[in-house]
Amino acid sequence: MSLASRMYHGETSFDFVGRRRLWFTISGLLVLISLVSLVVPGLNFGIDFKGGAVFRVQPTTTVTEAQIRRAVGPVAEVVQVTENNPVQVIVQTEELPPAEVTRIRTGLAKVAGVELNGVSTETIGSKWGSTVSRKAFIALLVFLVVIVIYVSLRMEFKMAVAALVALLHDLIITAGIFALSRFEVTPATVIALLTILGYSLYDTVVVFDKVRENTSSLSAMSRTTYSQATNLAVNQTMMRSLNTSLASLLPILGLLLVGSYLLGAETLKDLALALFVGVAAGAYSSIFIAPPLVAMWKEKEPRYAQLRARVERLAAQGPGAERPERQRPQRAERPVRGRRPAAQRPAATRAEPELAPDPELAPDEELAPDEELEDAETEPAAVAQAPARRQPPKSRPTQQRRKPSGRQQSRPAKRRRR
Repeated sequence: MSLASRMYHGETSFDFVGRRRLWFTISGLLVLISLVSLVVPGLNFGIDFKGGAVFRVQPTTTVTEAQIRRAVGPVAEVVQVTENNPVQVIVQTEELPPAEVTRIRTGLAKVAGVELNGVSTETIGSKWGSTVSRKAFIALLVFLVVIVIYVSLRMEFKMAVAALVALLHDLIITAGIFALSRFEVTPATVIALLTILGYSLYDTVVVFDKVRENTSSLSAMSRTTYSQATNLAVNQTMMRSLNTSLASLLPILGLLLVGSYLLGAETLKDLALALFVGVAAGAYSSIFIAPPLVAMWKEKEPRYAQLRARVERLAAQGPGAERPERQRPQRAERPVRGRRPAAQRPAATRAEPELAPDPELAPDEELAPDEELEDAETEPAAVAQAPARRQPPKSRPTQQRRKPSGRQQSRPAKRRRR
């Protein structure tokens, strides 16, 4: 039998819910590091969010980053020289007036050894970036509200809150990884973050549906606590969650390595990194965060708190404490039909014990006829007065017990009766 089958049938069980303090501690440290990284050094927003200008040129001669900075001046915020074939120089600045844009294009064309038309320029205003940020925030709020309503109606409100906590856990960790890696936050990153919500919520809803199925039959006389039923549900769905997450992570990893590093697609790099971190964090939170949080919250209810106390008390008393051995009542002696109990019968009718033979009397010696007569005269009178046993009624002939049918008998039948 495989490991997944043993986990589903409860033969092999890992205590995910019982070790919730360990999982909460690990997640708390990761969230704390992510929050600190969002402040120092902070997210590296791309030009789409903060506005500015981007200059791109493919040099015909070998250039260095120092030469590019001397040609552009102090306004250059990001200078990048790609090593792909062909080599490309990317310069990013803040919003500049048209005269400053012309000066930078001229300097880059001179250093790269190309004409002025060989330098491409892309200018984005800050208003566009703020509009994209506001719409992304509104979409996130709408998504969270719809999720709360759906999970509350389908399952219960506490599960919806736990699912939201797991989603926030995934988003904060993904943003912290972006801040530490100094990747640019682009519109592709926002799309990846919204996609993460779907992956994380899918795993969480699958686990919660199994938790609801296992805990729906719990009663005050059950021998399983809410935490134990939740832990069984996590074990039963763990292999499914892992298979789904691995099937999603492998293509994303290929997109991250092949698309961004080998093919040089910078846009794919931001998208793939956000998806990879978010899906991995979602698989973790759907197993180690959301179910233990629901179990801890539900066992504070009086119903499940009493059930837990009862199960712990029975476990302390040992096996067999729940079903004590009952003493069966002694059955009364059933009287035989037509016969009174022995206590109500006359003394004469009771069976007397058989007397042992007289040792002084020889076995071959017999009593004389006169002695037998004397013994018969001295027998107690009670024996003569004992009621005679009721004789069973004699069976009547079939013709006498048969009721007359009203028909006149034939002559041969009359003759036979005569």
